[in-house]
Amino acid sequence: MRHTKILKILLIALLIGWMVACVRVGELKEETQAVQLGEAETVDIELKIGTGELRLRGGASQLMEGYFLYNVDRWRPEVDYHVFGKRGTLKVRQTKTSGMPIGNAKNKWEISLNNDVPIDLEVDFGVGEGKLDFRGIKLQSLTIDMGVGELTVDLTGERNVNLDVIIDGGVGSGTICLPEEIGVRVTVDGGLGSIDALGMNKDGHVFTNDAYGKTDVSMDIEIDAGIGSLDLIVK
Repeated sequence: MRHTKILKILLIALLIGWMVACVRVGELKEETQAVQLGEAETVDIELKIGTGELRLRGGASQLMEGYFLYNVDRWRPEVDYHVFGKRGTLKVRQTKTSGMPIGNAKNKWEISLNNDVPIDLEVDFGVGEGKLDFRGIKLQSLTIDMGVGELTVDLTGERNVNLDVIIDGGVGSGTICLPEEIGVRVTVDGGLGSIDALGMNKDGHVFTNDAYGKTDVSMDIEIDAGIGSLDLIVK
């Protein structure tokens, strides 16, 4: 009898915890937000999306132009921008990441960044899909942390300065498009999945393109592949 009561209490506690953790899916909402550069000459940018889909590209006339589509109120994006001296700090974050949605939840960000200002960028995913096109964007550094999902990164195009990239691949699959005209070295650490390095030279866990060591500007990429697959494509 005592064990039965304890079991009932535990089941009730689990049910209450599940109900508290669940979040309501409501009507689909759309938002557009734009951020002016101001007096900043360089900008630190942090994009943090706990659950959903992120599309990123260049070509914005302002520092950032964003389109957001979501149907969970607590996922409403927060945009914060400050300038200190000549350096700006932009943060775009999902309001809350905890809880499990009941129903067909949707959270999609489409963000364009300015091509003229040097940017240090950090992208933080929880669960979702990312398609990041950095062609034309003046990246000074790039850090991507992805938990579970699918990631596509395009780093092709011209670069005027060296670029350091850190990618934590998490659990899922990743495709990284790399330039052939700039020296590239990719170091892959860990991972239990497959690595396909089309058009690259392999030396253990290090992959290089034919231009590596022969150009003034280079790209150094460190990848923690996690569990899944990784495709490196030179084009």
